[in-house]
Amino acid sequence: MVELAAKLNLPCSSSLAHRSTEFVLAYTQAGLQLLHMPLGAQKYVCLLFVDFVHGKNGYRLAQNYTSKQPIARAVGIKPGFRPTILDGTAGLGADAFVLASLASRVTMCERSPIIGALLEDGLSRAAREEKTAGIVERLELVQQDTQEYLQNNTATFHTIFLDPMYPHRNQSSLNKQALRVIRSLVGGDPDSAALLEIARESAENRVVVKRPRKAPLLSEVRPSHVILMKNSRFDIYLTFKS
Repeated sequence: MVELAAKLNLPCSSSLAHRSTEFVLAYTQAGLQLLHMPLGAQKYVCLLFVDFVHGKNGYRLAQNYTSKQPIARAVGIKPGFRPTILDGTAGLGADAFVLASLASRVTMCERSPIIGALLEDGLSRAAREEKTAGIVERLELVQQDTQEYLQNNTATFHTIFLDPMYPHRNQSSLNKQALRVIRSLVGGDPDSAALLEIARESAENRVVVKRPRKAPLLSEVRPSHVILMKNSRFDIYLTFKS
């Protein structure tokens, strides 16, 4: 924990009882978690935790999702073809994990150091589990701003996937407090339009933007086509570079 605190430039306490803040990044029996524990309180609430083995991620894996699901069609997965993918807004890694479980190699970019640490811990634990170890081998975590990564890296990707933070989303799988914490860590992604532009310049075949169904377009550029779902959609921008 001392090494992680130094890496993130955060104060380090020997126990929760000696903490100086109500939000705490702590190693628990389950793994690294971001906790909310008001000063003077004896109990805490887990706000953020990356678990690719159990919970929602484990359930999605157990359902044996196929290449016919919307996200797979959106990124260009086809029988006999698995695109290389850059997830430019990795977050808690759920979409990247699904795509890697379908045999695509996925590079995840995450600019928040704290969320990056949670992702790294989740990947480390999943790598030790037989049912997820092979999936983790297809996942690479880059803790860097995606625009900087694309401007300074020679790696190429068939598909770039973006799911920027939407400031007015009413429905979410995360509770409201957790969503507020994520916003405080990563912000509201005000540079989303600029990220889309550099992604369109970099992707070999397409850029996929995940949006709430009724949300406005990320920029004035209209997508080549759209895949609609009940509460969300995928805006697909073909680049015709492959």
